[in-house]
Amino acid sequence: MKVSFLVPDINSSALGAATGLARHLMPEFETEIVGPDLGHGVCPMYRGAFPYTVVPALRIYRFPEYFRESRELARAVTGDVIIAVKAAASTIPVALRLKRERGVKVVAYLDEWDGALYHRLSASEKISRWLHHAHHPLDDVYYPLVEKQIPQCDLVISTTTFLQNKFGGEIVHMGVNTDWFKPQPPEATAALRKQFGLDGKKLIVFGGVVRPHKGIELILDALVQLSRDNIRFVIVGPKNVHVEELFRNPARLPFLVATGPQPKNKMPQFLDLADLCVLPLDQSLLAQSQMPCKIFEAMAMAKPVIATDISDLPLVVKGCGRLVPANHAGALADAIADVLDHPDESAKMGMAAREKCIREYSCATTRAKLQQLIGGL
Repeated sequence: MKVSFLVPDINSSALGAATGLARHLMPEFETEIVGPDLGHGVCPMYRGAFPYTVVPALRIYRFPEYFRESRELARAVTGDVIIAVKAAASTIPVALRLKRERGVKVVAYLDEWDGALYHRLSASEKISRWLHHAHHPLDDVYYPLVEKQIPQCDLVISTTTFLQNKFGGEIVHMGVNTDWFKPQPPEATAALRKQFGLDGKKLIVFGGVVRPHKGIELILDALVQLSRDNIRFVIVGPKNVHVEELFRNPARLPFLVATGPQPKNKMPQFLDLADLCVLPLDQSLLAQSQMPCKIFEAMAMAKPVIATDISDLPLVVKGCGRLVPANHAGALADAIADVLDHPDESAKMGMAAREKCIREYSCATTRAKLQQLIGGL
């Protein structure tokens, strides 16, 4: 049986989820990853990671060209099972067309509520967006219409209880390679500390792309409240507009370090710099629907973790981490101080996190459940 992953845009970060899931299914299933190219090529973070099938579709984002180019996209998909990644007009409707034409099985894979941002708009704002974007089928104004087609899929796989309650189906976490993400040799982290001028500092490390809903500002606000010169917050990832905005705040500036993007094969070394990892998701609908993979990486690295009580984070860190209320810098500051001031207890918490990660959130666990679900089709 062949499984096709259909991503909404071959340049989008959704390619990462598809690549990870495809690897989980190999070699038991033949797999392919197909996506439209709107002119930017394969997402730079994943170029060379998989033999992607790239379908030129420069006009798929608008009507009437969408109808022709989505048909071309469908012709490139050859699997017996199609996993439509995200509820976009370039994934689920295309997969369902193939279900009608070829009798393939269709799986919807949802890693966040893509329609959350549109849902929170006022009625007048929604009307305005429709007036400006009705001719753009890939715009978020069409997410509600695509979501109504999800019940036609044979299976729904999601990453959180929020999504499961909204769309049904099964929860499957991405899973982390606990043989790769693990405590590193001391000399490796010592070299990085020296390279970035971090010797003698207590470090909170975030590895990834900074986005507003991830609550990065809350970490810095907590550090401002603590006002301890020996603590630094290290961002290991692209210096995008959100990172640049963080550096414009004079109060936060003394606590902030940004390394810029780093090779993926060095990420365990950078994460091992951390004395603590913090995942302060905010209270937005988008955040409530997400499960950040970064928490599994931190747990695999045996790091003590502080998370906000959002989404399924309370379930994940139960017995091996700390919870604080969302959007509460004072509570986060107290938790950070307590973890850093009690290193022996924090080390035990980190080891408990790694043990739980191996048991419940490893690649092996994800692979077994995913293969069972797909094989059942």
